[in-house]
Amino acid sequence: MSQFSNEAAWQTAAGAKPFKLGPGPSPDPAENEVVIKVAYAAVNPLQDSPNFELPYPYIFGTDVAGTIVQLGSSVTRFQLGQRVIGHCDGLITQKKSNAGFQRYATTREILVSAIPANISLANAAVLPLSVSTAASALFHILDLPYPSVNPNPAPTGKRILIWGGSSSVGSSAVQLARAAGLEVVATAGRANIEYVKRLGASRVFDHQDPDVVGKILEVLKEGDYVFDTIGSESTQIASGGIFGKLGGGTLPITLSPIAGLPDNVKGVFGMCFPQRARESKFVAYELVVNGLAPGLVNLDVGDAVWRKYLPEALAAGSFQTKPDPIIIEGLERAQEGLDLLKEGVSAKKIVIEVAKE
Repeated sequence: MSQFSNEAAWQTAAGAKPFKLGPGPSPDPAENEVVIKVAYAAVNPLQDSPNFELPYPYIFGTDVAGTIVQLGSSVTRFQLGQRVIGHCDGLITQKKSNAGFQRYATTREILVSAIPANISLANAAVLPLSVSTAASALFHILDLPYPSVNPNPAPTGKRILIWGGSSSVGSSAVQLARAAGLEVVATAGRANIEYVKRLGASRVFDHQDPDVVGKILEVLKEGDYVFDTIGSESTQIASGGIFGKLGGGTLPITLSPIAGLPDNVKGVFGMCFPQRARESKFVAYELVVNGLAPGLVNLDVGDAVWRKYLPEALAAGSFQTKPDPIIIEGLERAQEGLDLLKEGVSAKKIVIEVAKE
């Protein structure tokens, strides 16, 4: 019998609303996993309506923040009671214990980072999926240099356009790209331009400006990079068009690529190369691995970002826990959080308070 009394927010069938509270799975971590007592779990798009099959009833939730209560037999990097964030892999592995909308979540050690005492768990909970997705795009797909905690990283001489710099993924991508030595150019709504500059972008353009594409092309050059963190048809047309005029190449996108990208632009969704996915034994999920590439496919990225860079950068104050959270109290209100996200938020991320810190 488990030492933990778990409770989870279950989706009883595909598309069923609202989530139902009920007993959760008993934690039984593998040797390379940890169990986190969840204080906060963040809400992300498509978490109650994925475009692939799951063994319902199911538990959603990817981002968690809390304290470690159990360690797998090979885990030496953490200790019991330590404050951490974790990126749960349940959507890919289909392990119901490895999901966020429950009181005890199991997470791979490589996707866990310590959180310093001066950062609240509510604020820290916004990071996991955004950090992993941004890291997948920058360091796995684009093969950029790994980030450095040095406040003045060695410049690469390259620029990158982050389309959607005030989004959750964009907020992490701006910071990671700058820490990797790139000059960051970004787009955002007019109200969020200064916010994105504070994250580290040198130039931020209003995405609603009718001349935004032309203005961005004036500051980029052939060989620079582009990352579309929004993935809508309009943002792919804009970012793909810009990248095509810069010479083209691989364009990371957070949703499926549209058919109308320029011939010299290869849109990549999933943040995972199919061959590496096959080698990783996650063949069925090669198109939906997304931000889990650092923990399932390219472990070098997970090691560099999650084990090395992120804990040090958070402790040094050089990586910001952004965007700020909108806190909804109570695991029983997880569905409310997802519904609020669908209505739209700007430069914010919705976080469910599972237990008081």
